[in-house]
Amino acid sequence: MQHDLEKLGPFGFQDLAAALASAVCGRNVQALGSGRDGGRDMVCRGTIIWSGSETERGEVWDGYTVFQVKHKERLAAQPSANLAWLWKHVRAELEAWANPDSGRGPVPDYLVIVSNVPLTPTPDSGGLAQLDKNITAYIRALSDGSRDIDKDATARRKTMSKRMARLRQWRIWDGNQIDALVTANAGIRRAFGSFLTVSDVFAHLADFTDKLPLDELKSGLHRQARLALTGDRLIYFDEAGSAYGSGTPIEQVAIDLPITPDEDGSPRTVFGYVLDRAEHVLKPRLNLHDGPRHIVVVGGPGNGKTTMSKFLVHVFRAALLAGGSNLGSDHVEVIEATAKALRGMSRDGLPKNRRWPMRIDLAEYAEEQGLSEDSTLLRWIAYKVSKRLNAGGVSAGALDSWMRQWPWFLVLDGLDEVTEPRSRKRLIAQITEFVTEAEGDNCDLLVVVTTRPTGYIENIAPTQFERVNLSGLDVEQAVRYGIRATRVRLREDLDKIERIETQLRRAADNESLRHLMQTPLQVLIMTIIVEGSGRLAPDRYSLFWGYYDTVLRRERAKPVAFARLLEEHAPHILNLHQRVGFELQIRSEESDGSTATMSLRELRDITWQVLHEAGFHPSDTDSALLDQIVIAATHRLVLLAPRGAEGVGFDVRSLQELMAARFLTNGPLEQAMARLQCVAASPHWRNTWVFAAGGLFAEPQPHQHEAVVSLLERIDTDAAFRLGRICPIGPALALDLIEDGMARAQPRFHDRLLTLAFALLHAPNLPDSLAVARVLVRAADHSDRARDLIADALREALGADPVARRTAEGVQDLIDTAGREAGAGRHARTLTAVRAKLSRRAGQAASIDGQWEQYRQTLVDLADAEDVANTVGDADRALHRLRKSGDIDAESRPILAALADPEAAEILEMALGHVAKDDPEVLTIIRDGVIPAVHRAPVGEELRLMS
Repeated sequence: MQHDLEKLGPFGFQDLAAALASAVCGRNVQALGSGRDGGRDMVCRGTIIWSGSETERGEVWDGYTVFQVKHKERLAAQPSANLAWLWKHVRAELEAWANPDSGRGPVPDYLVIVSNVPLTPTPDSGGLAQLDKNITAYIRALSDGSRDIDKDATARRKTMSKRMARLRQWRIWDGNQIDALVTANAGIRRAFGSFLTVSDVFAHLADFTDKLPLDELKSGLHRQARLALTGDRLIYFDEAGSAYGSGTPIEQVAIDLPITPDEDGSPRTVFGYVLDRAEHVLKPRLNLHDGPRHIVVVGGPGNGKTTMSKFLVHVFRAALLAGGSNLGSDHVEVIEATAKALRGMSRDGLPKNRRWPMRIDLAEYAEEQGLSEDSTLLRWIAYKVSKRLNAGGVSAGALDSWMRQWPWFLVLDGLDEVTEPRSRKRLIAQITEFVTEAEGDNCDLLVVVTTRPTGYIENIAPTQFERVNLSGLDVEQAVRYGIRATRVRLREDLDKIERIETQLRRAADNESLRHLMQTPLQVLIMTIIVEGSGRLAPDRYSLFWGYYDTVLRRERAKPVAFARLLEEHAPHILNLHQRVGFELQIRSEESDGSTATMSLRELRDITWQVLHEAGFHPSDTDSALLDQIVIAATHRLVLLAPRGAEGVGFDVRSLQELMAARFLTNGPLEQAMARLQCVAASPHWRNTWVFAAGGLFAEPQPHQHEAVVSLLERIDTDAAFRLGRICPIGPALALDLIEDGMARAQPRFHDRLLTLAFALLHAPNLPDSLAVARVLVRAADHSDRARDLIADALREALGADPVARRTAEGVQDLIDTAGREAGAGRHARTLTAVRAKLSRRAGQAASIDGQWEQYRQTLVDLADAEDVANTVGDADRALHRLRKSGDIDAESRPILAALADPEAAEILEMALGHVAKDDPEVLTIIRDGVIPAVHRAPVGEELRLMS
């Protein structure tokens, strides 16, 4: 055969079969895709006209036709073995159709068997003839009653015979036939990059890109892929104290993270899901993929999203270059190691469908003015490719032409790090524009966007992007990852490895620690703390703080020049980390500082301030100490890492947030509470807020615990500027604190947090019901007391108004899924059996018209001043237009203007209180469409004034 059909893999071959079936048999052929298809890969209901030939007369099939695709990944040397494999699979399908108990749909009138297995064409004795005879013999055997052992057997056989009598004719498209069809359909052949060798890809780039000059692309794309294969492969962890850590190959530590289970409860993983999607041909006009092509991967802090994105891009680089003749021994070694890592994840080696990969750090993109009005994602990609070259460059026009001809894989990492409202809006518009243009140009493109869940309410282009939620690691996965990461880090230190492994398994058996083993970062930190003989604490704040303490102690014990500095000036070093973390956290919420770095001059200024406040004289007698600390920072000072000419920053965003949290809670408690109230609504500050609360709970100071919980209980009062009473933030924050684990050992405060979180069960259209179910299940699994409180809250919500009932039912439906993910006991999962508490309101619906009349009357009664009345009136008219059009961009400005006026905001909040409960659609529009702009408003300058 001319075309290597094995290389396509099962997904690619099925797509090829669908494309060829559509080309040969017409557009009535419908591809059903992979999954439980009832023995149907493609179907056609209607007429198929087969063209004739010199040896075969044309036929007309009029009825229900099924196409079945059978791909053999490795063909045998003997044709008879390939025939036996194919007949085995065809027979299994025939038996399933014949069996009345199989659950299969109707037996087709016509059947087309499509396979990459080449069958010999010899008349009467060849493989094609033999397979045809086998099918005929199977159907005829159902009419033979000589082997029936009793009446039941006879009845069953006759039923099967009657079912199979419907099958009138069949055809076999073997590997030779497919090869001929591919040759005859050049457009389809070019759509399948798997047919091309690596030398084809780079030696004939000009042919694939509308005759562009070869040197413009080949020198860029090939060299960029080859350099990045080895240069972007390393990740760094546990490298504190060293500016020149060797790094760890990403394929050695990448873990296939679990995602939300399938609808039938089947487990799924993010690499499996994305790589399976990428194996398909995603050209829109081939119409082979049903549903959104692109993916948004949503995961919390430390979930491994960045490592995941880097590994996926690395995998496709390895696949693109595999088999090339111009590779060094290091390249070959990396490619082989990557394929081995994939096989360890139950994949069949490297992807079959070669895609040109690229990863874009969205924070860097925003930082470098990528979001200006005349910029595009494609221009930035061209800039990033050209930056890696010694000479010359690749233009956006060249890449545009290349993308139309060759499959791409693009990762946009860190959407959550672009927080400034206008920048975020522009970025999302550019992403949508990019994929829309690619669809219009019929590009085979797969885009993966990563983000944290907090604040992600945009639901980017829902017809283009599918949301996939990362789940927490189960205990066994967490232990395996911890052991694997430890062996990579410590290599030959078998005693330490054994001790850490023992401690990890003990932590997995400790219910108070088990809930921390949900993310790769937290598991890694646990292994580092245990390595340093530290104590594992049962909440996230103490875990991350323990990491800092462990690294600091380790670096002080090293025989290096900076050890004495760390020993004598530990309080000042910590103060420096806290101030830098706070400053970088502020900068990273602004449109021009998303990558969160600090120049050496700025670091020097902050160090000067730290030393000056401690009583030193950094401008004269203690200038040497100032110089030492700044020099230490350029060689990595505990958690501060050098960023070349950019200065310094934190490698791990959660550690920046930890230090910012400690800064927020420095000083008098009243001042700390004021700062926490200031940042509470911001998605950008959410993880910092939880760390700060955790720090206050970590100390045995009941007045601090009371202050945190009381703040949450009142945080949505006197907050009309964000409509706090109808769009509260307190319940979600309380849920985060419960999940963190900080109050688990203090039922008084834990119960109050639960009670506050239960308000979510009465909110309409929860953005993430599974996240709520997960927290409730873990809390119920930890404590019978909590389980009873949760059961009562579910009963109340299930028996309340229709909005609450729908929400509670949605959460309850996911409890079993959340329980399986968490390994929760049967007692916690009995929450699925909770039934509604009888209520006189159950089933009743308030008069919407009456509620809106009260809304209007409130506006009239309270908006007496002319300027306030005008502001409120503009907002009212915009709200009504918004209800009809749903155009948030066009109508939100007058509403936001009213919220910026304290008096108008109070009036609007009071009026909306009449309709919010009984008109869930308008509440959802306001909560998810308008209020996020208020939540995302930068608060950095206000915080600076409070410090």
